[in-house]
Amino acid sequence: EKHHLDRLSGIACLSPFHLIRVFDSVMGETPRQYIIRKRMERAGFYLLSENKPITDIALNLAYGTPSSFCKIFKAHFGISPRRFRDTTSRTEYAKPNHPFRCNRPTGSGFIPSPVIRVLPPFQAMVMENRGVVDGSFLTTASKTFDRFEKIIRNQGLEDHIDHLISIYPFRAFAPDDRRVKNLVGGIVKKKFEPVKGLFSLSLPGGRYAIFNHFGSYEFIVQTWNRAYMGWLPKSGLALRDSPPLEIHLPPGPGRARLFLKAYILIPIR
Repeated sequence: EKHHLDRLSGIACLSPFHLIRVFDSVMGETPRQYIIRKRMERAGFYLLSENKPITDIALNLAYGTPSSFCKIFKAHFGISPRRFRDTTSRTEYAKPNHPFRCNRPTGSGFIPSPVIRVLPPFQAMVMENRGVVDGSFLTTASKTFDRFEKIIRNQGLEDHIDHLISIYPFRAFAPDDRRVKNLVGGIVKKKFEPVKGLFSLSLPGGRYAIFNHFGSYEFIVQTWNRAYMGWLPKSGLALRDSPPLEIHLPPGPGRARLFLKAYILIPIR
């Protein structure tokens, strides 16, 4: 759809000027930068996964002409859509540190500093979650976490599980893909016998860059973006062949969703 600033500011109950300021402070980029980035990420996925003409992709992404789409695509990725399709590996593009996904800093210029720690191996008890909605596992994972916690309660295992955890894949997925999976569960602090519906997973120790996320999980993708697109390309560090993680801390009694906290763990060499 075409998004006009006046309409968006009316939805947010802010003036256009304040909408841009607030949006930038929360999301790390202006509304226009956000829309362009999301469209370009989808364009990159469609170019590598669907054998559609570039004209069709441009129209599907709300660009009136292929030329306007190609101009913005080249400004974003540094190469034309055709060259991107011909020279880019889908497997490589899926990696978070691929240069085509990391060459633009966030709009606000804010880049968080992580804590670098070497962590020991640990065990997790997890279950499979499937489905991405609008580029996020949030909708489906919330229901899977509810099932996980119900199993733990019914088995009387609350004292055996520490913080909840999410484990993510290293492959490309469409913005809406019901087949793609991740794992959700909890860190094991006291061993217990296997439970139907759950399976044990050993997570490797090693060096991690650990980022803090505060606030609603609806915006946790922005913390991931700032880590991968802001901090990682400038850090001089490389990723380790291990999945990235989220560790979810409980908000505490009576705490609102705005006070949620999570750690994002990025495996590095």
